[in-house]
Amino acid sequence: MLYGKWRPRGFEEVVGQDHVVETLRNALATDKVAHAYLFAGPRGTGKTTTARILAKAVNCGELSDGEPCNKCRSCEAINRGAALDLIEMDAASNRGIDDVRELRDKIAFAPSDLQRKVYLLDEVHMLTTGAFNALLKTLEEPPPHAIFILATTELHEIPATITSRCQRFDFRRIPLVAMVERLRLIAEKEGYSVPDEALLAIADEGRGALRDAITLLEQIASMYGPSPSTDEVLESLGLVRDERTEKLAAALTERDLGASLEIAREVAGDGLDIARFTRETIDTLRERLLAAARDRTPEVGVLTHAVAELAGADFRRDPGSPVPLEVACAAAVLGPAQPPAAPAAPDAQSAQGGQQPQRRPQGRRREPREETREESFLRELYERCRMTQPALAAWLNGSCEVRAITDKVLQLGFYHPIHMQKIANDGRTLVEQKAEELLGHPVTLLVERIERRAPASRPAKGGHLAAAARELGAKPVESGPPPRPQPPEEDS
Repeated sequence: MLYGKWRPRGFEEVVGQDHVVETLRNALATDKVAHAYLFAGPRGTGKTTTARILAKAVNCGELSDGEPCNKCRSCEAINRGAALDLIEMDAASNRGIDDVRELRDKIAFAPSDLQRKVYLLDEVHMLTTGAFNALLKTLEEPPPHAIFILATTELHEIPATITSRCQRFDFRRIPLVAMVERLRLIAEKEGYSVPDEALLAIADEGRGALRDAITLLEQIASMYGPSPSTDEVLESLGLVRDERTEKLAAALTERDLGASLEIAREVAGDGLDIARFTRETIDTLRERLLAAARDRTPEVGVLTHAVAELAGADFRRDPGSPVPLEVACAAAVLGPAQPPAAPAAPDAQSAQGGQQPQRRPQGRRREPREETREESFLRELYERCRMTQPALAAWLNGSCEVRAITDKVLQLGFYHPIHMQKIANDGRTLVEQKAEELLGHPVTLLVERIERRAPASRPAKGGHLAAAARELGAKPVESGPPPRPQPPEEDS
């Protein structure tokens, strides 16, 4: 595979993870390598690749400024996949307590062909609870010749006891510009001639995962030859723009359910990829949302809700069915389904005499307060996080507010330092993943400490029922302590 051929062999070739690379280089250059590392982040962002480079670096005999030489016997053995002391274990397939016990029993043996043993546990979040418990002591006090590198795409599923025993590095989705540069380099070395616009489309389709983008490049070259045109690339990616995405976005903005459902069924009837059409509609809605947010128009709340509902449409069971899109459109226009109201119980008078009770006078109906985009987004973000990790989501519940949402950044302001630290340290990956689902594009979470805004003035005592009674001429009774009961008089 092309991505295997162009897998980085040194830290300098790792794309888009400068914050990780520089820290590891400095640790290697000063001989301050930790005994356990935790690499967390989305798939295809270089976790396993960086782990293998680190394994070469700690065993390289010609290390220079933290970079492995790729020429010595240890580096060549690791590059060929022939190093016996680089033990890679797929935790998704070897997830039981017996697998970890076997690893723990062998770790005490000295290395056979390298200076240090390196254990790489991929998808470590798949380990069972018993396996994690068996790993704890080994992580805390490994022999001096052993290093552990744990890699995961689901950081929130790693027990805190494991995380606290590792140096943690968060891998981010690779920026679009960096992906295009890497794809251009690979294309030139492979003899491909691909227009920059096409490379940009391939990188964008990779959605921050360079491995996926390289695979797409190889697939397109196999289909159209080494010199595909921009139109051929767009066609192969299914990115030929359909004008009905604009129509559907307009129908959802105008809350026209009938038009929305007709468009969804028409697209499915034409044989288009309904899931891809939905993603294109989300992109169109996002463009409208950005414009509405800049102009502070009332459509912000409607557009935010529409993006959230369409992003949640699940086409896995039946990719060709328009039903998920239709349901998402209905939820976007009508809101979530409400349970039917229970019938009111008859009062005593109607039950005994058979007469209909008189309608009680009602106060003036209060108009619902229109929520801002930030409040609506934060509520949706909390709910999605709560479905995945309730304990972490609790730190978002009423403890923060949205300070900014851009194409690249989600900034939250927290009222209490401990809440901010919990989300920044333990909940960052979860929040960024759920925010991406809502917004339709990756963002980086930024946090800051803020003061809680003063609450709005409280309504007059008595609430809406008292207000309604006053409008009908009633006068409130002065409140005071209840009268003290009098003792019964004695009979004379």
